[in-house]
Amino acid sequence: MTNTEKLKQYLLEDNKDNNAFLLNSNNNGKTIMLSGAWGAGKTHFWQNEIEPKLKDKLRKDDKACVYVSLYGKESISEIKFEIFKEAYNAIVNEDIISKGASLMSSLAPSFGEKSLSDIFDKLNKKAKENRSKEILDSGSVICLDDFERKSKSIDLNDLFGLISHLALSLKCKVIIILNSDVFEAEEAEIFKRVKEKTVNKFFYFEPTIDELFESIFKDRKYDKLKDCKSKILDTIKETEELNARLYIQVLDNCLEWADNGKALDDNIIRVLVLTTINFVLNHMILDYQKIICSDHDCKIAYNMMEFYPNTMLVRSMAGCHFLGRYQIKDKDSYLKHCASRKDTELISEIMNNINRTDTTTHSSELEISSKTFTYSEASQKEALKWLKENEPKLKALWKYGYRLYYVGDVDKETYEDIAEFVKTGILLSKLTNEL
Repeated sequence: MTNTEKLKQYLLEDNKDNNAFLLNSNNNGKTIMLSGAWGAGKTHFWQNEIEPKLKDKLRKDDKACVYVSLYGKESISEIKFEIFKEAYNAIVNEDIISKGASLMSSLAPSFGEKSLSDIFDKLNKKAKENRSKEILDSGSVICLDDFERKSKSIDLNDLFGLISHLALSLKCKVIIILNSDVFEAEEAEIFKRVKEKTVNKFFYFEPTIDELFESIFKDRKYDKLKDCKSKILDTIKETEELNARLYIQVLDNCLEWADNGKALDDNIIRVLVLTTINFVLNHMILDYQKIICSDHDCKIAYNMMEFYPNTMLVRSMAGCHFLGRYQIKDKDSYLKHCASRKDTELISEIMNNINRTDTTTHSSELEISSKTFTYSEASQKEALKWLKENEPKLKALWKYGYRLYYVGDVDKETYEDIAEFVKTGILLSKLTNEL
């Protein structure tokens, strides 16, 4: 049984004597933390696998399953208001008090600065608050998401104070969804301290790529892609990325491509998926490049250093084996060799080249002697600064341009059509273009 299946069963589906964790009254008053890697699909799991069924089960007992994102909330009172509002709306179908207040306010005369409508409005708010407390008391479930995206104006101590009040005073089960590592510096210490005092149960969400993809592909709108499903999944696996939002963007792009009457064979799927992922993660669209094979070697024509104006590092990189040129004469062996070299090795090799420093060299340019490159201290400092600033871009270019080389899987016109669609988000049908 997978991690996701075990977690779902434990939280919701162990119905023997109503023993599932979120349905067991013995767990009222507990605060639960659901953590995992960023993008692993924790919110998707809660909203699609847990929340719908949990709402139905709790509603039978006049209890609510409340979901509140902390993103955009600026105060504790705002969070509390949102929780009470969602609890009320989850159970009360018709706001009879509001309707009565609206009718009376249209008929009521004014009494000085106040009117009956003001009085009814206050009564309505008080009635709603009391009803919300009744709903939340002893058994409702409150899920607080986007914990790490809370406003800086909200103090962590105050936030955990609210959570403790909801759990202990109202006997709710409070679920906190957050990434594994969320806070830094002073907030990290506060979080560690109050977490230990407040949280009663920890769950770690750790789906595989297959699990996460399958959970998203359940959406009926992707039924049109069922014949492409395996190829899309296999291509995602090449990237080793575990990210729910990324999978959704990939599937949406594939769906839009198909809906516009475009061909969607295996090669096009691979290019479309990898172009989408590379652009979303790195905001990078690769130029169309074919692999060139000669009698001596193979290479891809990307110039990794073309965006660096100083020839010093460019010349140094010319001696780096990661430039994509090897004494390999056939394309398949060349790509296999590229795939074996990790981006971390690329950075290490560049670093080694830069660290060859000759303190007696005063030129700002690279000194070349017998293919040995030496830097002055000043030029070394400049190169290391450049490397630190551009490391993510270099890694992305190596991974998607070389290791996962895909641009040549289709002809240039098709690739540029895909790249333009991914970059701009605009895809016009063939018929529209002809018109």
